[in-house]
Amino acid sequence: MNKVKAYKKLTDSSLKYKLLKNKLFVSIIIFFLILIVSIPCLVKGQSNIPEPTNLKYVNDYVGVIDNESKNYIVALGRELEEKTGAQMTVVVIKSLEGKDVESYANELFRTWGIGQKNKDNGLLILLSMQDKKWRIEVGRGLEGAITDIYSARVMDNIAKRLFKQGKYGEGLKNAYSIFAGDIAKEYNVPLENKKNVTVPSTQNEKTVRINPIVIYAILGAFMVDIIFNRARITRFLFAWMFWSSFWGSGPRGGSGGGGFGGDGFGGGSSGGGGSSGDW
Repeated sequence: MNKVKAYKKLTDSSLKYKLLKNKLFVSIIIFFLILIVSIPCLVKGQSNIPEPTNLKYVNDYVGVIDNESKNYIVALGRELEEKTGAQMTVVVIKSLEGKDVESYANELFRTWGIGQKNKDNGLLILLSMQDKKWRIEVGRGLEGAITDIYSARVMDNIAKRLFKQGKYGEGLKNAYSIFAGDIAKEYNVPLENKKNVTVPSTQNEKTVRINPIVIYAILGAFMVDIIFNRARITRFLFAWMFWSSFWGSGPRGGSGGGGFGGDGFGGGSSGGGGSSGDW
C-alpha cells in the first residue's frame, strides 16, 4: 500500500512538473512573439531630440531656410500666438537617424510641449533633409481646423514642388501661411502679417494609414497571452513601457522650451494626428 501511495505521489509530482514545464515553454513563446510584433512598432531606435533655438518659431539645424523666410515665419508665428495662444513651429533636421518620421515628430512635439497646456493647440512642421521626408504634427485642439487629409494636401500641392526645386524656405513659408490662416480663422481673428496663399482643390487627397496586418498581429498576440497565460506578459510589457516612459521621456511641458528663457512653449501635447510624406 505504501509503495502504491509513493508511486502515485511520484506520478503526481512528475505530472505537475511536466505541466509547469509546458506552461513555462508556452509563456516564453508568447513573450517572444509579442516582442517580435511590438518592439518594431514601439521602439525604432533612440533619437536625439535637439534643443529649441532662440527663434522659437523657426528651428533650422541644417541651414536651408533663407533669412527672409525666417523673419516672415517668426513675425507671423509671434502674431498668431499673441492673438490666439496657438503655437506653430518649423523644425528642419539633418536626419531621423533610422526612426520613422511620425514617431520622431510626436516625440519632439511632446518633449518641447508645443501649444498651450490643456488646450493642445500646437502645430509642428518637420523636415528631415537626408531622408527627404516631411511631417505635420497637429495638437488635439487644432485637429478640427487642420485635418490629416487637408494638411497632406497643403504640403503636396504647395510645399512639395518647391522642396524639389531646393526652395525650402519658400515652401515652408507658404505652408506656414496657410496653416496660420486656418488657425486664425478657427479663433476668428485677423492676421496682419500673413501673405495670401491659396490651396488648389484636388482629388488626389491622401492620408497616412497603418497597415492593418500589423494591428491584427499585435492584437492577436495579446489575446493569446490573455487567454492562455493570464496576461502575464501583457502586464509586464505595459509596466515596462510605463517605467521607460517615466524615466526616459525627457522634459515635457512649458519649461521644456530649451533656449527661450521665459518665452518658451506652453506645455501642449499631440495625440498623433497629422500627415507625412516625402519629396
